[in-house]
Amino acid sequence: MEENQNYNEETVKVKEEYHQTCSNHPLMKTLLTGLLIFLGAFCAFYVVADWHFKKFFAPEFMSPARMEHRMFKDMRQMDKMLFKEGKDFSRKSAQVIHLEQSKDFYKVIIDLRAFDNNENNVQVTTNGNILTINGRSIRKTKNNEQISEFQQHYMFGNNVRLSDLTKETNGNYYIITIPIGENNNNNEENED
Repeated sequence: MEENQNYNEETVKVKEEYHQTCSNHPLMKTLLTGLLIFLGAFCAFYVVADWHFKKFFAPEFMSPARMEHRMFKDMRQMDKMLFKEGKDFSRKSAQVIHLEQSKDFYKVIIDLRAFDNNENNVQVTTNGNILTINGRSIRKTKNNEQISEFQQHYMFGNNVRLSDLTKETNGNYYIITIPIGENNNNNEENED
């Protein structure tokens, strides 16, 4: 143990110098403080915006009566829109073909403007006592091509002579005249 006591203790004096680290630099303190303020403001804005959007888009925050009122309002708007479209469609389709009846004949008037003012785009065929009208229109524009097809059937009684129908063009109208009277084929069958 004496060895330990005889031991001369040498102390090394270290010169301590004050070195400013990066975290203690005034510029770094300012930058980090600004970054923390920005992140805090961003988080606060995000939280508030998220609350508002959730409240706005989530229907569970609405009362049931208010939600029911909103549904009925949407349904009324859809009904109005569909009714308007249906009314326009029936009005437009009624303007294309018109059927008139007189004492001696039926007259089917077709507006050719819907079929490019060309009577070749309209085909009229008969099958028994059924008159079939087919129409086709092709409209080409710069970016697309629109093809419209139309078919209408008319069923007449036995007193109409579809084999004697006449077709003529008068301006924008294609007129089909169908005489009313006893069919010649029926008279021949009755005489036998």
